[in-house]
Amino acid sequence: MTGPGFPINWAASTGNRSLMSNPLYVKYSNSTFANITAEQVKADLAGVLATAETAEICAYLSWLLRTLALLA
Repeated sequence: MTGPGFPINWAASTGNRSLMSNPLYVKYSNSTFANITAEQVKADLAGVLATAETAEICAYLSWLLRTLALLA
């Protein structure tokens, strides 16, 4: 887990440029949850390299999946 909070309440600081400039963050942060599918997020997560440098975007995408599951 990165940042403050608990897994379902994952959060990032508003000044976190590395996350907020990530193309996947930009893609989903400009959409409502109603317009995001778990399949889209899973496909994008599957394409992320499994490195320490990508842990933050993985945490964000995982949070999206948990939130979408709450809405299902």
